[in-house]
Amino acid sequence: MSKIRDLFHDVGNFHNKISVGAGIAKMELTRNFKGKLLPPETKKALSRLNELEKNAIAASAMLNQLKDAVYGILDPETEEKRE
Repeated sequence: MSKIRDLFHDVGNFHNKISVGAGIAKMELTRNFKGKLLPPETKKALSRLNELEKNAIAASAMLNQLKDAVYGILDPETEEKRE
């Protein structure tokens, strides 16, 4: 893979890890308090994890838009400017 393609791939992987990690943390917190009243700090943590997950997904969508724009200018295989 070319360097530019590798960079887009790596950033996408980080977004995915953040999103999945936030989702798993939310699941674990919810599971730990199943059937119990959630303490305010746990509700706040769940809300922040939710926001983190949404932001990671939004960042991935923006990354795809950026990638499409860059690939329209540069060939990702050669990294040379397209004619």
